[in-house]
Amino acid sequence: MQIHERIFVMGHQHEAINACLYLASLGKQVQLWATQDAINDTLEHYQFDTQMLTLWSLYCSEQKIQLATIPLEQYLLASCDGLLWVFFEDMAAQMQDIWQFLQQHTSVHSQIILSGAAPIGTVADKAWQIKSAWVYYLPISFMKDGANFNAFYQADLLMIGEKTPHSVQACDVLMRLKGGALCCKIADIKTVEFARSSMMAMLAVRVSFMNEMARLADKQSVDIKAVQAIIGQDSRIGSAYLSAGWGFGGKSLPKELQLLAGDFAHHQVKTALISAVSEINEDQKELIFRKFWQYFDGFIEQKTVVIWGAGYRSGASRATNSAIHPLLKLLWSYGIKTRLFTQHTAFEMMSLYGDEPLLEMVDDAYTPLKEADALFIVNWSLLVPPDVHRLNALHVPIFDAKNIFDEHLLKQLTVPYFGIGCNR
Repeated sequence: MQIHERIFVMGHQHEAINACLYLASLGKQVQLWATQDAINDTLEHYQFDTQMLTLWSLYCSEQKIQLATIPLEQYLLASCDGLLWVFFEDMAAQMQDIWQFLQQHTSVHSQIILSGAAPIGTVADKAWQIKSAWVYYLPISFMKDGANFNAFYQADLLMIGEKTPHSVQACDVLMRLKGGALCCKIADIKTVEFARSSMMAMLAVRVSFMNEMARLADKQSVDIKAVQAIIGQDSRIGSAYLSAGWGFGGKSLPKELQLLAGDFAHHQVKTALISAVSEINEDQKELIFRKFWQYFDGFIEQKTVVIWGAGYRSGASRATNSAIHPLLKLLWSYGIKTRLFTQHTAFEMMSLYGDEPLLEMVDDAYTPLKEADALFIVNWSLLVPPDVHRLNALHVPIFDAKNIFDEHLLKQLTVPYFGIGCNR
C-alpha cells in the first residue's frame, strides 16, 4: 500500500471542503484546485457549521490545506505517483474538459478517486479511458448535513468502486475510510454507480409513498404519524424516510431521480414509478398552501403570514429544492406579506429574494406572529421544540408542512392546526 503524504483535490463545494479537512486531519498535505471566491461562497453558506469553519481556518493557517498556485498539469507531471481526488460535479460547466484532462495528464502510476453523481455507467466509461489502473469511484452519499466531517470517520455505508479488482488495498486514504465505516461494500465501478442510483431512488420512493398515504389519512381522519410509528417497527421496513411532509429537496435526491429517468429513457426501459415519484413530490410542496387557502375559503389576498424554516430538511444549510420556493411564489401571487424566520439558510434566502418587497427576514420566531394571520412551518432547526403556550396565546392557525409537532405538543395545542396527514 502506497502512503501519500501530498494529495491534490479538485472541487469547491462542501463535500470537497470536508474531504480536505479529513485528509488534513490524517496529516496529509492537501493542494486544493479551486478559486478563493468559490471557496468563500461555500463557507458563507455554512456559517452555522462552526466545526467546518474552525477546522478550515486551522488547517489553512498551518498550511496543511493550500490553494494550488501552479497549473494542475504541472503538479501531475511533478507528482506522477500522487493521489488525485476529483469532485467532478463541482465543475459541471467544464465536465468534458476535466475528463479530457484526466486522460491526457495523469500517468499510469496515478491514483485517482472520482466522486459525484452522473448517469449510470458514465464514471466507469471515463475510468477506462484513463491510463492508470488505480482509479476508484467513491459516492459521498454517506455525508449528512450538520455532521459532514464526522461522517468521514464513521460512515454508515461506504461504497467503493474500483477499476482494477482488489486494488482498494493499494490506496491508503480509501483503506482509512474503510476502516472507520460501519459497513463497506466494494465492487466494480458500474455496479457501485447502479447501487448509488438505486439507493437514492428507493429513499425518494419511500417518502413519496408516505405522502400519498398521508393524503388518504386526511380524508379518513387518521393520524399518519401514528401509522408511521407502527409500520416502522416492522424489521422488513424500518423507520427511516417514513415521515410524511412536504416531500424531499436538496441536491442529491432530485438529481438522482432526473438521472435515473434519463437512464430508463436512454435504454428504452419503461418506468411509471420514477416519473410518478417526481410528480408526487412536486405536487406535495404545494399541499400546505392549499390547506391554507381552504381554511380562509379563498379569501387570502393581502394577508400577512410568518414562515418558520427554509432548508430542505431540519438542520440543513441550504434551501435547494425546498418547499419554501413554491410556497413563497404562491403567497406573493396573492399579495401576501411573508415574514421569514430561518437560521442556517438566511444568507441564501437573502441572496435569492432580498429585493422582494413582500419578504421580510426576522430574527425572532414568535414576536412577528402578533400581527400575522397564519404560521407556516417548512422546517424547524432550533434545539428546543416550539413553545406551545406562546402559540396558544397568539391564537394563529398553524400550517405545518413538516409535521414538526409530536403527539405530546399537539395535545397541548388549542389553536387550529393543519399538518400533513395529522390535523387537529
